[in-house]
Amino acid sequence: MPLIVGGSRRWAAVVAIATAVIALSGCGTISKDATVRATVESTAPRAAKAQVGTPASEDMAAIAPGTADLMTRIRATDPCALLNREFAERLGVFQRFDRSPGMDRGDGWTGCSLIVSAPDDAYYSFNLQLDQLYTSDKRAADKAEQISGHTVYRSASSDDRPGASSCDYRIPAGDTGFAHFLSVAKLSNAAKTPVPWSQPCQFTSDYLAATIDGLVALPPHVIDDQGGRSLLQRNPCAATAQITAQFPGWQMTSVGWTKAYQCAISLIQPGDAQRATVAISFDQTSEQMVKTGEVLRLPSGLDGGQSIQYARHTSVEGLTGIELRTVQSTDPTRQNSSCAITLNYRRADPPTANNANLLTVSVNLVPASPPFPFDACVQAAQVTPTVLHAIP
Repeated sequence: MPLIVGGSRRWAAVVAIATAVIALSGCGTISKDATVRATVESTAPRAAKAQVGTPASEDMAAIAPGTADLMTRIRATDPCALLNREFAERLGVFQRFDRSPGMDRGDGWTGCSLIVSAPDDAYYSFNLQLDQLYTSDKRAADKAEQISGHTVYRSASSDDRPGASSCDYRIPAGDTGFAHFLSVAKLSNAAKTPVPWSQPCQFTSDYLAATIDGLVALPPHVIDDQGGRSLLQRNPCAATAQITAQFPGWQMTSVGWTKAYQCAISLIQPGDAQRATVAISFDQTSEQMVKTGEVLRLPSGLDGGQSIQYARHTSVEGLTGIELRTVQSTDPTRQNSSCAITLNYRRADPPTANNANLLTVSVNLVPASPPFPFDACVQAAQVTPTVLHAIP
């Protein structure tokens, strides 16, 4: 495997795009023991029958009535503006808002932390994330409560037992299968060591009562991004009609959302078994620099084969990036069926920061067997400029 020079966290996510596409589209089974964590960036929303109540799976939540509107409203608001600073200051002195908390809560655009200091040299973290998957099975495992006229759910592991250091609540976004997650925790030092405090769930419940109306309403709020060109508050699927037009003879069946900045367009050829998925994501994270060639090899399928991913540097309309092609070792013909392109839309500042804006477009064909209507990498290279032109 070639050396990964920098931005390994983001590279793992980029590599996982092709992995997730294959695993979710029935083209093979990727080992769950792989060290690369699969993402939902390329999840292809599958056709689902009409249902009543909260969706039971990510596929169904992605295309549920109300999900697209929810993600639009999440992109249009500011999660930091939804946190109640005045109430939080009952615990200590305000320190800062943090929009980029790192791996524990995604890319930072749909989440925010409010930090207040504690008298005992510890601190309290009010952690909010707006677009978390919350399917019916997860909801059934938690504890329903009524707060200010709204049904919310307290995590099954959260209570006011002696030694408790945090409390977690979920505020469902209707029956979309998504929810806003709120956690209040007392921590110490950079290692975020839990610190027990008295009745964290009672305080979090009271805090939520003073905050929940805004969480439900998601009022519009423009975020001032002083870094120049940005993907923040932009719609990754704004060019759905134009993208569909680049597949002559195909019909769009759905647009699914797995995050506010992650969408997937599903298309079919009438009278043919082929299905294509175009997945698009916008992220704020670190840049990656990687040598070209093989970057990952994982077990795939029941025939002893492997899923191999090859990378090469690419450039689209002046933006540098990486193309990632997935190949099956036991079936070389499948090299044309899965491909992802990731571009540096805005470079990190400074170069080692986690504030780069990255745009990823992936194309996946199912079934992954010839004859192929097109090469996935050629099609991804054609679709990517269309996505770029739709960014205001």
